[in-house]
Amino acid sequence: MSRPLRIEFPGAYYHVMNRGLGRMQTFVTDEDAARFTELLEDVFRRWGVTTYAYCLMSNHYHVFLRTPRGNLSRVMRHVDGVYTQRFNRERGRDGPLFRGRYKAIVVDAEVYLLQLVRYIHLNPVEAGVVRSPVDYAWSSCRLYRMRSGASWLAREEVLSRFSSLPAFERFVAEGNEKSLHEFYRRRRYSPFLGREGFEAQVRSGIRPSDRHPRSERTPQFSNLGAVSDAVARALGVRREVLMNSRRGRLNPARNASIYVACRVAGFPHEEIKAYFGLGSDSAVTRACVAAEAMMKEDQSFFRTLSRLRDGT
Repeated sequence: MSRPLRIEFPGAYYHVMNRGLGRMQTFVTDEDAARFTELLEDVFRRWGVTTYAYCLMSNHYHVFLRTPRGNLSRVMRHVDGVYTQRFNRERGRDGPLFRGRYKAIVVDAEVYLLQLVRYIHLNPVEAGVVRSPVDYAWSSCRLYRMRSGASWLAREEVLSRFSSLPAFERFVAEGNEKSLHEFYRRRRYSPFLGREGFEAQVRSGIRPSDRHPRSERTPQFSNLGAVSDAVARALGVRREVLMNSRRGRLNPARNASIYVACRVAGFPHEEIKAYFGLGSDSAVTRACVAAEAMMKEDQSFFRTLSRLRDGT
């Protein structure tokens, strides 16, 4: 059976992973880790590839990156190939280092950018290697604390979603969302990580453009008040209902407003939390997940949010 083709297009986001052949150690020393990160900087200079997060474990790696030119295969052939050559030369060995073809998941960054950065930074914590991700030297977590340098790391884009560096670190410390954890625990997980319909958008070549600002993609939502008004009208409820939050009580209209604000209109988490009185980025995500679950169960609810999403 032939292997499936790589899905490559300009501006694509990927979670890339590879493991040592026979689970052999691929990163043994600090020098090994430095060589690999130098290659991430190299592909930034060559092809403009930006890295959002990486983690090098003893026998595998995780990298979350974006390819402006749609050339992931060329990029990873360079990274894996050059690293293997240097690793082998240093140790007087020959032959492959990695088990073969890397895994690459196409990521819906509008939904999962922050969650995936957190997932990768928490890898050594989940493995029991360290207690805090900032204690691990072979990941990008420590680089997020730097004020300058590492221009190949898109930390400013990530940190712009938070009020401060401590707020970002608190988000990471909250732990992974259960749904994301379950996605990666599957033995055969999907090559797409995104909202419902994301795979179809990618395969058909129709996907939201990340080259246009939020206000151009959804001009009907000039602010979060406009989102609330639109959802209230569509669901036939008072706007005040959307602002009510009681622990343990489901509020579909409120979840719908947060879903539209986040995943349709693309407002930053910080603005959504302040407007709806939410205490964490995870609370934003939970509301979105709850709305998506109800869309699957209730066709009327699905049609209503679809009309808001499509601006009809």
